[in-house]
Amino acid sequence: MAIEKFTTRKNRIVEIIEPRLDLLDEILEFVNELGEEDTFLSFYPGKKITREEEEVWLNNRLKQIENKSQLIYWAVFDGKIVGGVDITRGATVREWHIGTVGLMVRKDFRGEGLGKFLLEFVLKKAKELGIRTANLGVFSDNDIARRLYCKVGFEEYGKLPDGLFRKNKFSDHIYMFKKIND
Repeated sequence: MAIEKFTTRKNRIVEIIEPRLDLLDEILEFVNELGEEDTFLSFYPGKKITREEEEVWLNNRLKQIENKSQLIYWAVFDGKIVGGVDITRGATVREWHIGTVGLMVRKDFRGEGLGKFLLEFVLKKAKELGIRTANLGVFSDNDIARRLYCKVGFEEYGKLPDGLFRKNKFSDHIYMFKKIND
């Protein structure tokens, strides 16, 4: 059941939903597609995630959602997952007010405003949950993502030289944050 709808720049109506176990196969297809593409994501490029691995991952995420330590939303178009966003609270009581953001958009939906919508949507939901600061990491050579994050109000606060490796080259790991709840 959709909790929100978004119309892309190409006039495609995308439904925003929360994760459920019955979506396991769709989630698996989505992440394996992104893995094959070798996007700027943190999981292994080209390594197919098995259904069993994804089921363990999803069950763990559902427990975290129940414990209010994580929020996850999927963007669905025509029965297929085309995007996803999450925010995970800090692991300790000292960092419970900080959330780390992750964002994924399928190749054929990039440039349509979906990433920006998902990012703003999860930040709004995180604020309602009492998260005060959102942070994220991004490859220094991922200019599109960096521009998006700046457009939404994230600011750079640090850089780890050669902190990330992709396609046989190192990139700086850029750290960004945004205050969402004062």
